[in-house]
Amino acid sequence: MAANENTKFQVNFKLSDGTLVNIYAADSAELEGSLSTIQDTAALINSVSASLSSAGAARALAQGLGATPVAAPAQSSVIEEGHCKHGKLVYRTSKPGAPKEWKGWFCPSPQGTPDQCAPKFLR
Repeated sequence: MAANENTKFQVNFKLSDGTLVNIYAADSAELEGSLSTIQDTAALINSVSASLSSAGAARALAQGLGATPVAAPAQSSVIEEGHCKHGKLVYRTSKPGAPKEWKGWFCPSPQGTPDQCAPKFLR
């Protein structure tokens, strides 16, 4: 959904992985309802994640669903090209008509993150 002529409120969230979540609402009640739904859904996802992380959860799922648990790959200390410690780098360029043109790859962490990685500008 995108903003339209009825949009009176717009809220944007940028997640640590670079995902953008945009909420558009015609009035404060619609905005409040949308925010509550997102918060409830996030809480449910966190709850399920915590349940699955508990000891024996994988074994119970395997038995109940006939699934075969797969071990997660070992974490490498080497960060692959196009990534930083926060995830996949984001390509950005200056706006058209900017006094100085630039382009480069940027850390996906939110602006102002204390350990945000330095941008890699292209020439």
